[in-house]
Amino acid sequence: MSSRFFTTEALVIGSMRYREADRIVTLYTRDRGRLGAIAKGVRRTSSKVGGRLEPFSLIRASLHAGHGLYTVVGVETLRTFQGVRDELFRMEEGARLFAAVRHLFPGEEGSVPAFNLLVRGIACLADSPDAETAAHTVLATRLKLLVLLGYAPEMSRCAVCGGDGAVYGFSPSLGGVVCEACAMGGAARAGAGAPYGEDAAGGVGAMHGAGTPDGAGATHGTRTPAPPDVDFVRPASCFAVSPGAVATLRAFLDRPLAKIETYDFDERAVAEVEQVLRQTLAYHGH
Repeated sequence: MSSRFFTTEALVIGSMRYREADRIVTLYTRDRGRLGAIAKGVRRTSSKVGGRLEPFSLIRASLHAGHGLYTVVGVETLRTFQGVRDELFRMEEGARLFAAVRHLFPGEEGSVPAFNLLVRGIACLADSPDAETAAHTVLATRLKLLVLLGYAPEMSRCAVCGGDGAVYGFSPSLGGVVCEACAMGGAARAGAGAPYGEDAAGGVGAMHGAGTPDGAGATHGTRTPAPPDVDFVRPASCFAVSPGAVATLRAFLDRPLAKIETYDFDERAVAEVEQVLRQTLAYHGH
């Protein structure tokens, strides 16, 4: 078979209607990272493929490399992760996770560890018993993605002087916490004015609605409102974090995803960790 054809495992992280009977899907593949593909005729009632390309599905896709978008020529369902689609709170958190994927992986940058982590994250999300566990699972998955990419926040010592004194705040541009002496001395403000993080177009609408997919032109979908707090923000020069947030971030990174629900987190510290994550994504994302 031509080298322009290949088969790979993939997570469907986005889907939108295109023309009269087609669908454009965004896939995060095991071998080639994030890519866009057109699935022709799948919206016809006679199609046996359309239902296999729902967001959150794990598939084995046969693709043909064309000019711009790939073309889907075959699909096998491996896991549906139906539990994610059964509850709105799980779908919203899944959308938040896929928004981070779009933000961190701008194109075909294959990473088997990242793919495996995403599959584990979606599997745990599908089994999350409540909204709080779902949010913690997705927060932990996004933090672990940062670690894989080398963007893990330095939370154990000052990112400026290397000291292990009292934490004053967190600096996205420096990639970690800073002590009071360095913060007051202005070192933590180095890198202020960093560019805005790209709007990740997160939310359920990014998977089923309008927008421009990877390499695609105009679309014909209907946008669904995004869940709150998905958009990325302008990186701050330095902002306060508590010792509790530092400990909570370490707990998220140290525990397997399947064990997240067994830990009793302080929600105020969790909110601070979310801010650290969002600021780090804004600084390092594409």
